[in-house]
Amino acid sequence: MEKNETGFCSLWAHRIRIHDCADLFVNDKLDGDYFFNRLNPFTYPFDTMVVIEEAVRVCMREGTDCYVHIHNNSNYESSLLQAGFKLIDTMQILKAKSYKFDHENDKVSVVRVDLASISNWVETFCRSFGVLEWKPEVKKIIDLHFTKLILLLALIHVRTQPQVGGCTALYADHGVMGLYCLGTISDFRGLGLAKKMVGFSLEIAQQQGINPLFLHTFTNDGLLPFYKKLGFRSVYKKKVYALKRNYHGVMFQGAST
Repeated sequence: MEKNETGFCSLWAHRIRIHDCADLFVNDKLDGDYFFNRLNPFTYPFDTMVVIEEAVRVCMREGTDCYVHIHNNSNYESSLLQAGFKLIDTMQILKAKSYKFDHENDKVSVVRVDLASISNWVETFCRSFGVLEWKPEVKKIIDLHFTKLILLLALIHVRTQPQVGGCTALYADHGVMGLYCLGTISDFRGLGLAKKMVGFSLEIAQQQGINPLFLHTFTNDGLLPFYKKLGFRSVYKKKVYALKRNYHGVMFQGAST
C-alpha cells in the first residue's frame, strides 16, 4: 500500500530523493495540500535532522510549506518538534474487508471517464475540494497520466438532466488498488454519491482480481465512521507534521532560501 501511495503521489508532484533515503514530493501549484506535498516516512539509519533540514531547504526553494508524514512508532518525532514542526493531522489507511456492501441507489449512477470527459472530472474534483484555482494544474496532470488511472464520476438523477456530483480516482500498482480523490460537490452531499462510488470501485477491484482495495482519510475530515460503516478497517496510521513558510526564518539558523 505504501508503494501504491508513493506511485500515485508521483503522478501529482515532483519526486525528489533526499540523501538517497527519503522521498520528498513537491508541487507548488497544489499549495496548502499535505497529501501530495510531503516528505514520506523513512527508516534508513541516516541523521534524521540532516534529512529534515534538506527537505525544508527544498520546500523553501520551491515556495511551499513543508509537510512530513511519519508512522506512529517513528523515532524521529522529537527531531521534527525540535525543528519547529507542529502536528496538524493524522492520516488513517483503511482496507476493505470484502468486495461487496449494499450500495443500491436508483438516483445515483457511476460512469467511467473517457478522454472526452476529462474536463468534467477535473471540474468536479476542484469543486468538491474547493480548489478551483488548481484546475489548470489538475488538467495537466490528468491529461499526462490518464492511461494510468481509472477515473469515475457520480451522477445524481433528478427531475431534469443527470448532474455530475462527485468523483474519484483508482490507481492499481504493486498488486493493490488505491481509491483516491473521493469527493462530492457540496450541493450533493448526503445523497449517497460517495457510497455509490466506493461500491463501484470495489466491483472494479474484484473484476481485476485485485485485493485489497484501500483508501486514506484524514482525522480532521471526520470521515472515519463513514468508511467503517462501509466495511473498511483501519490498517495503520501516519501523523502529519507541518512547518509553515512564515516559520522558516526561525527554523534552522543558516538555512538559505
